[in-house]
Amino acid sequence: MLIYDAAGRRSAIDRLLRPGSIAVLGASATRVAGGNEAIRNLRRAGFAGSLHVVHPAGGVVEGIKAHRTVAELPDGVDVALLNIPASSLVPALSELENRGVAGAVVATAGLTAEEGASLREFCSNARIVVNGPNCMGVLNVADGVPMWFYEGMLTDVAAGHAALVTQSGSASFLARAAEGVGFSFIISSGNEMGASTADYLDWLADDTQTKAIGVVMESIRDVRAFEAAVGRCRLAGKPVVVLKVGRTDAGSQASVAHTGAIVGRDDAYVALFRRLDVPLVSDYDELAVALSHLASPGGLLAAGPRAAVVTDSGGEAALAADVAARLGVDFPQFEEHTVRTLAELLPGMQPRNPLDVGGSPGAAEDVYQQVMPIVAADANVDSVVLLVEALASMSEEETSYAAGMYEAARALAESGTGKPVVIASPTSASVSTQVQQMAGPRVPVLRGLANAVTTLRVLAGNQQPVVPDVERPAGLPGPDAVEALRSEVSAHSGPLPVPVCRRLLDAYGIPVVSSVLVKDAAEAQRWADGRYPVVVKVASADVSHRSEVGGVVTGVEAAEQLAAAFKGIESSVTSLVPHALIDGYEVQEQVRDADEVLVGFVRDPALGPTVTVGTGGVLVELIGDVSLGLAPLAPGEASELLNRTRLGRLLAGYRRQDGATDTGALVDLIERCAWLAADLADVLAEGDFNPVMVERGSGRVRVVDALIVASAKTKGL
Repeated sequence: MLIYDAAGRRSAIDRLLRPGSIAVLGASATRVAGGNEAIRNLRRAGFAGSLHVVHPAGGVVEGIKAHRTVAELPDGVDVALLNIPASSLVPALSELENRGVAGAVVATAGLTAEEGASLREFCSNARIVVNGPNCMGVLNVADGVPMWFYEGMLTDVAAGHAALVTQSGSASFLARAAEGVGFSFIISSGNEMGASTADYLDWLADDTQTKAIGVVMESIRDVRAFEAAVGRCRLAGKPVVVLKVGRTDAGSQASVAHTGAIVGRDDAYVALFRRLDVPLVSDYDELAVALSHLASPGGLLAAGPRAAVVTDSGGEAALAADVAARLGVDFPQFEEHTVRTLAELLPGMQPRNPLDVGGSPGAAEDVYQQVMPIVAADANVDSVVLLVEALASMSEEETSYAAGMYEAARALAESGTGKPVVIASPTSASVSTQVQQMAGPRVPVLRGLANAVTTLRVLAGNQQPVVPDVERPAGLPGPDAVEALRSEVSAHSGPLPVPVCRRLLDAYGIPVVSSVLVKDAAEAQRWADGRYPVVVKVASADVSHRSEVGGVVTGVEAAEQLAAAFKGIESSVTSLVPHALIDGYEVQEQVRDADEVLVGFVRDPALGPTVTVGTGGVLVELIGDVSLGLAPLAPGEASELLNRTRLGRLLAGYRRQDGATDTGALVDLIERCAWLAADLADVLAEGDFNPVMVERGSGRVRVVDALIVASAKTKGL
């Protein structure tokens, strides 16, 4: 959208979403077109504004006298609804723009590549706000204005405080699954060639009718705009929850570096939502449940990510732990004094979270009334889940059997602990209204354990502030130095030569192992004298992963072995990669008593540069122990990335007699790698520092092998 001024953009979207005057293009006197259905929906809803039709044949359409051209429309039309042939879109939109129409909702689908490119170009320079194409329309439920191209579909959705913005039109129907909550707006944004999800989030941040926003997303066109819009929603106290579709894309299969082969497109989106503290759900059901609680006037309180589960079944306790692990919810261990107190109430068992109260044969009849307040009072617990059958199909006897559990949950919720309490029925079958009545209005009875766990995870989100920019630390190259490096890198395509890689590492203060680039064994022997043991590696821009073609020899202890290593590497590389041009050989000091770490970066085509850290070595792709963040990293993010890997637990001293390794230097290296990737994102595609050797104990870091790949050059440039 050309309307760069934020206030102007919001004003235009306001006219689009809350119109007083609507024009329809694509309605027919034969009463079969989508435009006709849109008119009928508006009529049935009692739209009080002015309604116009444009049709080249004139006449009367749906009882409305049609204008033959857009130029004949009266002044003050706010929005046009278009369901016309793709070839006519740009001319029609141009005429509407010239007539002063603020917005257009475009249902037209099936655009050719040429038609799509033409419409995208128009939208990028337009004053009119375009929603779509390929959308179902916009439902202003709050004001009763259904700008919807499908007659009778979703036009009876109850008004309320949830907003839904979805690129997938069919996802609009999840409104039917959001129990007990109404909607303010349902915006089918389609292909988003004009207005984007970010634009609607930005507008909804100010909308008094909207309390929570669900998003069904295929991609993000402008990451910075999306971040800013989420930030405005956060400041307005409006939680956002996202369902990202198309998450199984494995990324580029043409990756040169290990990092690019390990991570996929979805990893970058997960990193973005984690940074923004926006909960990510996996399907329509989870999104509907989330909105039901976020937008309900008497909804659950916000909570942290730590949940306690109380149940009467050992099997269900184990299942709860499995589901929580899959959905990323933490079931923390209880404090020692909690364990001691619970042990007195539950003889014959060792209390742990999830807590199987039914496992104690000597428990009192009112044990749940005693146990649940103790669990909720634990400082490690943010919310409490009572896992018990609550099916609508239960008999009176079965319901009566569990009555004490339902009542215990109600008593806890009404006691004012400030912590959410939910009842989770183990399956997603319909829940009993009688159980809901017994539990009371403050305790939702959720269908299925996964839905309960998802709800708690969603409640833990939308609490951290959105920081739009990461402050650049001292000790990095300045603008002139970065520009010089960019110029040098842009002269290359594919893997960079060793000297260029070394200059990049030196410029960003990334420590490397002591090494030299030589042409022959004699030169290597002179350098290695007094430095043994050493490692020898081939230096060739035509060889990406040197160990895979016999291009690396480790543990060289003497001059004779060094000469033999040169001959062996040359023979192997020449045999396996006959086209490779050998520029020389790297001879490096061999690092011992250290752990191998991978630090790398990849430029995601949608979200930009990302940085990855994990277990390194030659089996890095097989092990797949990595964590990814968006570059540059915010303060503390590098440590968080490390802590999410098995490597992080290893460095923390997992089953090691010599204790933990200081990770300060590694965290600093990760941050510097992220800045390198961010500064040179336009000329670098990906890179690996693998292995980075981290000395056990001291934590001293040194890059042993660096592969940095310049972006491929576009033909003709």
